[in-house]
Amino acid sequence: MNEILAPPSPARTLAEQVYEALKADLLAGLLPAGAPLLTRDLLDRYGCGVSPLREALARLVGEGMLEATGHRGVRAPTPSVADVEDVYRIRIALEREALTLAMAHGDDSWEAAILAAAHRMERAPLPEPVPDKITAVSEWERRHRTFHASLIAAAPAPRLLRLIDKMVDQTERYRALRLARTEQGKLTRDIVTEHRALAEAVIRRDAIAPRLLAEHLAHTRDAVVAFLQG
Repeated sequence: MNEILAPPSPARTLAEQVYEALKADLLAGLLPAGAPLLTRDLLDRYGCGVSPLREALARLVGEGMLEATGHRGVRAPTPSVADVEDVYRIRIALEREALTLAMAHGDDSWEAAILAAAHRMERAPLPEPVPDKITAVSEWERRHRTFHASLIAAAPAPRLLRLIDKMVDQTERYRALRLARTEQGKLTRDIVTEHRALAEAVIRRDAIAPRLLAEHLAHTRDAVVAFLQG
């Protein structure tokens, strides 16, 4: 006899919604880094009760998106050069492995998805940085993340892909710094050139592709490090 699963409870559904909203705000840099996040402020911001908020916070602490402080408090991590270098070191190692696997197992549908994702990314404009103001995640950034996911989608390693997704979240926390104070014309040209070269190398199964991917991610890391040190 088939087991009938009970529908998810409203509390669980709300906790998931709060988690997604909190995570989006963290990735966009909309929560002050280093400062305690007060429960009453979070309850007002997300319009929820204490239980779903605590569940969402605990999940984000477990993922490293928030830091636990004393007395059940939390805070958004403070950007640091050491953290940038650490998360990119891990992401580069994992994505190189996943890309090697994807190139060995990918088919024409995988190739088509890469081309489509690259095309969509190029059609979305880069977000214009506003001095001293952090804006929400842009359509370009969503498409950029989709493009990178498409490169490794054919890797027959679901655990590896899940780990990479978590590391992408960690690097995306620095997205505002990555795009700030950079001449937009040059940035656009560099990004388009790098992504096109990477997509073409992957599709033709060129052995240089994993190195190109590593160099592409390292360029972003170096730009963020320079920003933090400046």
